[in-house]
Amino acid sequence: QLLDLFIQWDWSTYLADYGQPNCKYLRVNPVTALTLLEKMKDTSRKNNMFAQFRKNERDKQKLIDTVAKQLRGLISSHHS
Repeated sequence: QLLDLFIQWDWSTYLADYGQPNCKYLRVNPVTALTLLEKMKDTSRKNNMFAQFRKNERDKQKLIDTVAKQLRGLISSHHS
């Protein structure tokens, strides 16, 4: 399920269905997903020193940042 989430980049479904008994990504822990997403972000930044000059890369980074922020919110609301 974790692989499917990342390969299909199906974050909207994951975030919308999280906590539901029959959700598609029931076995994906948000902490694990956030850890992997942050590693992707770090790797992407290290490998692409000039990525900020390419719009496509900037958009991808913004999307990763947005998903990471939403996951952090999900984690904090779930652990409260």
